[in-house]
Amino acid sequence: MGSQKVKGFLGICGRLAQLVRAPALHRLGKMLKISLKKGEKKQVETLEYLESFCNDPAPQKQGLFKADGQKRKMVTKTLPKTLSLPDLISRFMQSRRYLSPKTVDYYQMCLGGLEYFATKQHWPDPAEITRDHIRDFLEYVATEPHRWAGDSQWTGDRRCTFKKASAATVHHYGTVVKTFFNWAEDEEYLERSPTLRMKLPRPNYREVQPYSDEEVETMLSACEHDIQYGYRCLGIRNKAIISVFIDTGLRLSELAGMSISELAPNLQQVRVMGKGAKLRVVPLNGEARKALKRYLTQARQPGGDAVWKTDEGQPLTAHSIKIMLSRLKKRAGLSREGGPHRFRHYFATRCLENGMDINSLRLLLGHATLYMVLRYTKFVNVKRALAEHHQFSPLDSLYRGGNHNRKDDGWGWRQ
Repeated sequence: MGSQKVKGFLGICGRLAQLVRAPALHRLGKMLKISLKKGEKKQVETLEYLESFCNDPAPQKQGLFKADGQKRKMVTKTLPKTLSLPDLISRFMQSRRYLSPKTVDYYQMCLGGLEYFATKQHWPDPAEITRDHIRDFLEYVATEPHRWAGDSQWTGDRRCTFKKASAATVHHYGTVVKTFFNWAEDEEYLERSPTLRMKLPRPNYREVQPYSDEEVETMLSACEHDIQYGYRCLGIRNKAIISVFIDTGLRLSELAGMSISELAPNLQQVRVMGKGAKLRVVPLNGEARKALKRYLTQARQPGGDAVWKTDEGQPLTAHSIKIMLSRLKKRAGLSREGGPHRFRHYFATRCLENGMDINSLRLLLGHATLYMVLRYTKFVNVKRALAEHHQFSPLDSLYRGGNHNRKDDGWGWRQ
């Protein structure tokens, strides 16, 4: 390529950098790069096109440029601003129909709250919504104890809340809202997302709280008591449920959705549907496998594909399992709060204490990343540190006359 053409290309690049935004400049730069590989004729054509592109005022009339003082900026063509916020939410939900039903319901709940608040506050069209509007909504979620109270036209069957939302709940609402507006920008319904560069409040998740060994043993003993004293089928089923919870770390929805067709013939594995409609296989070994086999052969009502059934032969729902566990804990004399998910914490922390690899644990739990597993690791490490303090206590060592250098005062910089 001749030196004159090189100077021409460099000059045009400098002018484009003043005229257009970075994304547009990136696309035009790729055009320049391709033309350099296409030979003399293509280089001349590209040079002439970019020259006319810089000089021709027509793009401004077509909406490709926006006047800004003496400069012009290239903007993305957006669709006509005819869609209301409810219409945008409806289209967004259609684009998420491939997700699991619970995830879809969660998106609908969060965005339904956004629509409710926007209507009550008389928000403008979506194109005019600003970051301050979003902050007002998150502030409402964080500080208003009686959220979603009022006209049933907007709340539908949604119940009014009676306490302030936790930091984690506010963070989740913010994440869903950001996802929604980023999607609207990507689909060119909006020129720019109002949540761009918006920082969400920290979630401040609660610490992991697994059941203790004593609590687990007490619940299993309560099941054995039911088996021995008049509630044999109920006790066998409940013991199998708790045993599977303890030995697999399944989520409540995963355990409730277990089916006969997904069990291995030897009952050593089961395939479950996890978050995000992801299938995974979990092992069933030892006592958990024995308890499940006992239930299937001695207590389960025949027919159907659901593993867990009521005495009437109906599938046991996730809500029914929560009620069962609550009643079982009450009969066992356990007053500490907590539901089925604490069995998952118990499984994870005990596996780590027994030496399981964190990536193996991640796969068994069905997590996409190690983030949650590291929270379990932190719990185990803190528990281990508390136990080791008794052995390495400095004051106790001093009173016992422990072996240490009494001449060393600890100030290393003096040595």
